[in-house]
Amino acid sequence: MKDPYNLSQELIELRRHFHQYPELALKENKTSAFIRDYMEKLGYEVRSVQPTGLIAELPQLKNRTKTVVLRSEMDALPVMEQTGLSYSSCNPGVMHACGHDYILAAAMILARIVSMEKDSFPVRIRFLFEPAEEIGEGALRMISAGAMEDPVPDAFLMFHYAADKSFGMAVHKGQASSMICGMKILIQGRSSHWCQAEKGVDAIHAAAQVVNEIYDLNACYGKENPSAGKYVTGIGTIHGGEYANIIADHVELNGSIRAVREEDFYKIKEKIENILKKTGESTRTEISMVFPKDPVYPFANDDGLTDIAACVGKEVFGKNFLLEGEEELFLSGDNAYRYFKKTKGLFCVFLAGIPGENYPLHHPKFQLDEKILPYSVEALHQIITRIGTEN
Repeated sequence: MKDPYNLSQELIELRRHFHQYPELALKENKTSAFIRDYMEKLGYEVRSVQPTGLIAELPQLKNRTKTVVLRSEMDALPVMEQTGLSYSSCNPGVMHACGHDYILAAAMILARIVSMEKDSFPVRIRFLFEPAEEIGEGALRMISAGAMEDPVPDAFLMFHYAADKSFGMAVHKGQASSMICGMKILIQGRSSHWCQAEKGVDAIHAAAQVVNEIYDLNACYGKENPSAGKYVTGIGTIHGGEYANIIADHVELNGSIRAVREEDFYKIKEKIENILKKTGESTRTEISMVFPKDPVYPFANDDGLTDIAACVGKEVFGKNFLLEGEEELFLSGDNAYRYFKKTKGLFCVFLAGIPGENYPLHHPKFQLDEKILPYSVEALHQIITRIGTEN
C-alpha cells in the first residue's frame, strides 16, 4: 500500500473525529463547518447547499479537459452506540452506524492529496459533501444547487464501506443497487369497550393478519415466481390503540418493499394491495396503503468505468478484489440514482469487516476495520487519475 505523503495517521484521526461527533440528517452543522474549514485551508473554493451541504473545487484544476464528481455522505443515524470504543459518539442516540465517518475521512484525505498534486493532477474533481442521504433527500438538494452542472461531469463516483467480508474491494458489473420504497399502511376499525366487543371492529386484529401475510410473501412470492431476483418486504413499526380496555380503532404500519428488479417490486406491491383488500373485507376494517416518498430507483455502473475500477482493484487489493453480478447485490438503495441520471457513474464498495464482529449496518455495535482506509484512498486516487488520462 502506497502512502507517499504519510497521511495514514491523519486519515484515522479524521475518521475518529467524525465518529465521535455524529449529526442527524439536515442537522450536520458542525460536521459541515469542520469540512468547510479543512477544505478552504487546502485552497478549495467551497459553496454551500442549504442547509448543510457543500460543493468544493480547486481553482487550479478548472482548466482540465475532464471532470469527475466524487460524492461523500455526512449524516449519521438515530442509533444509540454500543461499541464501547474510546471515541464513541458524544451525541446520545446518534451514531455513524453506516460508515459515513469513513467516507468523509477518505474523501478529505483524497482532497488533500489532490491539492498537493494540483500542478500535475490530470482531471478536474468536484467534491460533494451530501447531507441527508439516510433519509433520501440529499442528492436532490445537491443537484438542484448545480452539483452536476458547469460543466456536466464526465463521470460520477461514489463509494461505501461494508462489513460482510474482511479487507477487499467489490464492484458490480452492471446494476449496482436495488429498488426500494417505504410504505405506510393505515387500518381503520371502530372502538368499543371490551365488555361490548361485538360493537367494535378490532384494527389490531386486522393489523396482525396484514403483518403475517406480508411476511409470508417473502416465501411464497419466490415459489410462484422462480425466476425472480432478490426481494424482501416487511413491517418495521406498528402504532395503534389507546388503552388496554378499549378495542383499537386505528393502527399504522410502516415498512418497505425492496427488490433488485423493478418488475418484482411492482408485482409485490400489487400482491400487498390484494392482501389489504381481502383483509379489510374479512375483518370489516378500512385499509389503505400510501407511499410517503417516491421510490429509490436502481442504478447501474458504466462498463468503461467498471473496467478501470477492476484494473485498479486488482492492483491495490490483488485477489481480494471482487467483480460481482446481480446475485451478490444488496437489497439496499441510494438516492444517488439521481446522479447516475446525469452522467455515467461508478459505485465501489470497500470491504472492511472485523473477524468475529458480525454486526450489520445500522446496528448499535456496527464496526469496520480502519486498516481499509489508506487502501481505499489509494484506489480512489488511481481510479480518478485514470479517468482523467484515458481516452
